[in-house]
Amino acid sequence: MTENINDIPILYGPRTGKSLKRTYPEINENPVFKDIGNDDLLFAWQIGIPGSPIDQDLPENIRYRMAAAKCFPADEQKRQRYTQKDIPDSVKQAVKEFESKSPEARLMAKQMTQKTFVKFQKLLEVDVEKDFLVTRITGKGEDRQEVTEMDWPGRKNYVDSATKIIEALPELIKKLEEGYGITEVKRNDQQRNEDKSINKYHQNKKEVS
Repeated sequence: MTENINDIPILYGPRTGKSLKRTYPEINENPVFKDIGNDDLLFAWQIGIPGSPIDQDLPENIRYRMAAAKCFPADEQKRQRYTQKDIPDSVKQAVKEFESKSPEARLMAKQMTQKTFVKFQKLLEVDVEKDFLVTRITGKGEDRQEVTEMDWPGRKNYVDSATKIIEALPELIKKLEEGYGITEVKRNDQQRNEDKSINKYHQNKKEVS
């Protein structure tokens, strides 16, 4: 796979406007995030996740101010507290948990899983009645002849391998569908998509409240 230098891996990107817990089962199952509200989770994502739209090279006070403005647009008091890093311990733990993630490693795992699935397909494209026939020469001189017969050990090894592949497929498909929480986003589109998703999330909150 040819990597595009204009593409970056985004982990747990809030693409749909829904909460991160609803979008990514892995987050919902993580005990660190269990008791954290959706707004606080978005804040922790903005601050902690490597590659988030808030540049990690910015001064920390600027990063916290930007994240608070994005995640708590209607709550001025909370914005002020979080801007000053007056945040609950649960949110601090969530930030640390996000900081520990490696989008690059997960992108590699995603690509490896895709390649494995393709290789499994190729391995299973075998005609067991024909592809294991082997021809050998027997005898010498006038008694020399070609004998075609089934490579029974080879066919058995194939059947054993195919059985293991079939057993592995459900988990492999699950990994492909979940994609390790990774999406690849154009650098120029990253900020626009993130802002749109967060705005949609807050709009959804207003409509159901």
